[in-house]
Amino acid sequence: MQFLSKIGAGILLFILSSSFTGFAQNSENSAKDTIPFNWKSMEEARELAQQEGKKVLIYANAVWCTYCKKQEKEVFSQQNVQDLTNEHFYTVWLDIESEEKLIFRGEEVSQRDFARAMRITGTPTFIFLDSKGEIIAGQPGFIPEDLYLQILRFVSTDAYLDQSFEEFAEL
Repeated sequence: MQFLSKIGAGILLFILSSSFTGFAQNSENSAKDTIPFNWKSMEEARELAQQEGKKVLIYANAVWCTYCKKQEKEVFSQQNVQDLTNEHFYTVWLDIESEEKLIFRGEEVSQRDFARAMRITGTPTFIFLDSKGEIIAGQPGFIPEDLYLQILRFVSTDAYLDQSFEEFAEL
């Protein structure tokens, strides 16, 4: 009897964990699918950015990340954010825990290993690359809409090349 109870509990735990895993994966996919950015693979984003003189914006997130969901719901959902992002950036969705492969600088690596190599330890984190694929800057944490728009303008106008963000923000 006790043995059957343990098996039953194990099966129930397996069913529950499978359900939650499926829910988390579906949540991730639906979140990405509902944000109308120019989501591209890393390789495609870098190639297009180089061809068109745009930049790449890597959005590092995790399925379980509360602040990622807040960023997506409160900031990414705003039309002015979508317009500015799509005009100047190719966006890459990076799940810091995913084993899915990406290609960066000719090397295939999992998203998780790429996040580790970029020293992404918290989510959300935003990494900006120039049209040549060089890292411009990174910014961790939830960013409110007004500040997020300033950061997008700072990077997209190349203001970062000759002034600090503080100087740019004062203008």
